[in-house]
Amino acid sequence: MKSLSPYVLAKRNLAMTVLFMAVMTFLAIYVSSTSMYFAIGFFVVVQSIGVWMLKHYLKKVKELKEDQST
Repeated sequence: MKSLSPYVLAKRNLAMTVLFMAVMTFLAIYVSSTSMYFAIGFFVVVQSIGVWMLKHYLKKVKELKEDQST
């Protein structure tokens, strides 16, 4: 199996993070019909983790892109 370059891997992780955030938002909306308080707490916790992951991967993609261009 062919291994991916770190830049391609970071871009894929970034895309998967965005997909993760979208799915968790849908889940929070789905659960809100049962328990609004749980849905709000779930949304806040999951989205804050998602934002942290997004910041990490954006920084990593930017660093790898600069290393790749030089």
